[in-house]
Amino acid sequence: MATGQQIETRGHVVGFKEEISKAAETNDNTFFTWFDAAKDKDTAFVRGSWDFSLHMAQEFAPHISRPEEKVIMEIGHGAGRILAAASRSFKHAIGVDIHENNEKVAEELNARGIDNFTLYQSDGKNLPVPDDSVDCAYSFIVFQHLEKIEVFEHYLQEINRVLKPGGVAVIYFGRKYKHSINRDSRLRYLWDKWMEGFRMPKGYEELPAKVNMTNLRVSLSYARAQASECGFKVHKELVSKKTVPDGVTLYGGQNGLVLFKL
Repeated sequence: MATGQQIETRGHVVGFKEEISKAAETNDNTFFTWFDAAKDKDTAFVRGSWDFSLHMAQEFAPHISRPEEKVIMEIGHGAGRILAAASRSFKHAIGVDIHENNEKVAEELNARGIDNFTLYQSDGKNLPVPDDSVDCAYSFIVFQHLEKIEVFEHYLQEINRVLKPGGVAVIYFGRKYKHSINRDSRLRYLWDKWMEGFRMPKGYEELPAKVNMTNLRVSLSYARAQASECGFKVHKELVSKKTVPDGVTLYGGQNGLVLFKL
């Protein structure tokens, strides 16, 4: 996973667009592996399929019937590694991202036999799709890079706007951890979760950071309250996971929520 060389002070959109463009100008492998730590682009797409299955699909499955008739949207599709997996399970997949390389992403998806998708470039705050137009929405390893809490809150409003009534969203965002990161202890995780309110009295933490490092951490209680204020029913709390070769599941660096649009 690539990172910037210095603390980004111009805003998350500016830095990300520049770094991603540099990667795209280098070669395909650099671009398609920029968004995670994969050794090559094929590995990146395999990991994307795994992430979709582990973090999103199993959360959507109990609430979505006939996915072959449904539209799903990813916020922050990057190089399309997760969107590729989503497109194989839904009628149509929409990807939204700030970078200027959607043509390169579309070519790669087409080369992999995928054509039921639409890609949009966004301004890093708004979703360029109509009201009540998607059945499901998700975001993974993206909202932790929003350096301002108001951007996170606006995205919640936007997700609610574009979802159809009864639609489902699965969103992940940076969490505050000390004892549980990359560990398999549920007690350590529960301790970190309980301590969020003390470690982040405002409910969130805005961090100066290099591009592609964590800019924002949000407590579950704060995120729940904001989601409810936007009109969502909060169905479930989540935490990201990592599975290592010996089969042990470790806790990752993101909180998550499953949200229903009322």
